[in-house]
Amino acid sequence: MLKNIFLCISLSLLSCTTYAQFGAEYSDWVKKAMAFYEAKQYKESAEAFSHAFASNGWKGLVEDRYNAACSWAQAGNKDSAFFQLFRIAEKVNYSDIGHMAIDVDLVSLHNDARWKDLCTLVQQNKDRAEANLNKPVTHILDTVL
Repeated sequence: MLKNIFLCISLSLLSCTTYAQFGAEYSDWVKKAMAFYEAKQYKESAEAFSHAFASNGWKGLVEDRYNAACSWAQAGNKDSAFFQLFRIAEKVNYSDIGHMAIDVDLVSLHNDARWKDLCTLVQQNKDRAEANLNKPVTHILDTVL
């Protein structure tokens, strides 16, 4: 849990810096995408995320690609949802299998054959990321927190 808190803080700081590097157009499209998502306009949200990525040479932040996948899944476009999820799993070693497995936005993907492959890849990323951790101490810290 402590490492999760540290990771969240680190990602927040990195996100602030990265958003500045990505430019105003990217940030504006992401804001629009999130507004569409909150309004349950999932196709519009997913398309706005695509505009954000296009405005930045098809580069995007991990959390934005994950959110795009959620929007595509909710809009019923499994192919685009899997594209985004595999992209972050393969390119940046996305490893939050716990969150991904329980995310209600992704439930529509669970019966697709690609889901198992994706979960395997994300679990492998997690295992590699945690390979050098002291597992008993990590377990105790998670329990305490």
